[in-house]
Amino acid sequence: MSKNLLNLKQSIFILISFFVSTTLVSQKKQNVLFIGVDDMRPLINSYGYPQMKTPNLDKLASEGVQFNQAYTNIAVCGASRASILTGVRGSKSRFVKYYTRADEDLPKAITLAKLFKQNGYTTASIGKIYHEWRDNFDEWDIYRNFREQRDYQSKKTLRMIEKRKESNPNQPNNYIGPAWEYADVEDDAYTDGKLTDFAIKTLGNFKDSQDPFFLAVGYVSPHLPFIQPKKYGEMYNDSDLTISREKTIPRNAHNRAFHNWEELRNGYLDIPKKGPVSLETEKELIKSYYASVSYLDALVGKLIKSLDDLGLRDNTTIVFWSDHGFFLGEHGFWCKHHTFQEAIHVPLIISAPNMTKNEKTDALVEYVDIYPTLSELAGIEPPDYIHGESLVPILKDPSQKFKSEIYSRYQMREVVQDLDYSYHEIMAYDKYYKDRNGNNTPSPDSNERVVAKMLFDMRTDKLQSIDISKEPRYKDVVEKYSEKLLDMRKITNESIVIK
Repeated sequence: MSKNLLNLKQSIFILISFFVSTTLVSQKKQNVLFIGVDDMRPLINSYGYPQMKTPNLDKLASEGVQFNQAYTNIAVCGASRASILTGVRGSKSRFVKYYTRADEDLPKAITLAKLFKQNGYTTASIGKIYHEWRDNFDEWDIYRNFREQRDYQSKKTLRMIEKRKESNPNQPNNYIGPAWEYADVEDDAYTDGKLTDFAIKTLGNFKDSQDPFFLAVGYVSPHLPFIQPKKYGEMYNDSDLTISREKTIPRNAHNRAFHNWEELRNGYLDIPKKGPVSLETEKELIKSYYASVSYLDALVGKLIKSLDDLGLRDNTTIVFWSDHGFFLGEHGFWCKHHTFQEAIHVPLIISAPNMTKNEKTDALVEYVDIYPTLSELAGIEPPDYIHGESLVPILKDPSQKFKSEIYSRYQMREVVQDLDYSYHEIMAYDKYYKDRNGNNTPSPDSNERVVAKMLFDMRTDKLQSIDISKEPRYKDVVEKYSEKLLDMRKITNESIVIK
């Protein structure tokens, strides 16, 4: 055989090998690391809060796209999570309460995890992804609960709880504890630390098996109680805290705008049953919330570092999200359960292979958009009944416009919001049914009427301090946005047809 012919055959072999390996790489399924957290508003340094110590989330934002105008579609835990995982909006009778189950309200839905499982992925749920652990349990190949929120570690705290023996009136068999704690323990002493270690072990198993994975990791931080190792409390001083000056419902607003934050009042020691908390308590709550965010940040950083160290990062999309926001004294409120900005504005960071890095976008987006986004990134066709729109165009070009407005709700409260106005309606219904917990939920065939309206100018009043809905000059604006809400109400109240 001539030398030239031999060289030609070797060149052809190399070319064929290159194209085969390139094809195999392109056909390799893209992994997903789906990081959910609880009750977190976007109090992150990269979101413009310089007092926050969040270096790992800042780093993640620099490695992907940070969505500055992301909104949850429902401002309560179980309902929001059901909406995110099905890609379907809530309605007056679907995805309503904190204990909502997707497999009850939309039993035939192809959930996000189920979609990936049907397409050859190993699915894993570690921690709090759905609110109810039994919800769609069979869609996970790997499942670990890790969702104990009152995982107090301080002996002083535990002695206090046992000594006082005070109970939540809604849960008389359970003693309540303090709303915050700083124990002198290591990061892995609390539930979220243990969860992180198990998630890292699971990533190692995926590395060994080479199976494509959809790994959902659900942290309970920074949900009440705000408990974390002592060192995270030492990161913050009183001078770091932002104390709201808005201590009442907005001026001119209907009294049904009021929110009594019973989750905090009834669930924790030394919180008043009526009226505001003291300034000292307010500072402690805010400081411990900040500390809980920093503790979470450290754990997320540890998790993502393991992804890098295992060599899995280049083929893994990371999504960081929270089920809803959280009041920290604004309007005199705490917790969530509303349609004001603090309850619905949420963090969203997506870092995906071959997509834009280190960019921020002000495009208006909603959490129902996460489902079709991950579907497109993985090359999987989503169901035709979902409500969201893929964010991939923004991941490619963060400067472009997306939606003209967002929609959110909490029980009888609904809101449509754009960059100019935030318009709210409070509804009343005439038919109810008893849910599995014995509570009233509006029936699908109930009639509805608007009992209160609120309008805020988001260009001049981002704190939503003055309701301008009754001012004559805004009459046309109110009518326009009320029509938008009515149109969305018609869409969401329609039955979801799943073939």
